[in-house]
Amino acid sequence: MEQSDGVRGAYLRFCDRLSAGDVASFDDLVSQEAKLVVGTAPGELVDDRPRMRYGFEAEGLRLEPSDPVGYEEGTLGWLFDQPRFVFPDDSAMQTRVTAVLRREGEAWRIVHAHFSVGVPDEEVVELQRRWAG
Repeated sequence: MEQSDGVRGAYLRFCDRLSAGDVASFDDLVSQEAKLVVGTAPGELVDDRPRMRYGFEAEGLRLEPSDPVGYEEGTLGWLFDQPRFVFPDDSAMQTRVTAVLRREGEAWRIVHAHFSVGVPDEEVVELQRRWAG
């Protein structure tokens, strides 16, 4: 696998267009074959296009990339970044994302993305105990 400016650029366009609320660009950036986006909240497994499109429709939501690194081999690409989600009230959440992209014609499109938040294991254990109780 080699580093890919094309994969990196596709992700940066995704962040830019999501942050601009550009719903019309969604289909240019996310593959029709996209199957799952995993969000940061418990149970946030999005497997249908209308819900995947939600981030583009949410007014004031921004996704600020940090220093993404993309790789490609043939028609498949992989990406890692540590972006910030910024909410309409200007609160923010630092996240991590890995994504799988596929070259479709001349464009790289997202097929799968998994966002997570780095939380110390002992804090997760305590939270899950409280949620179960």
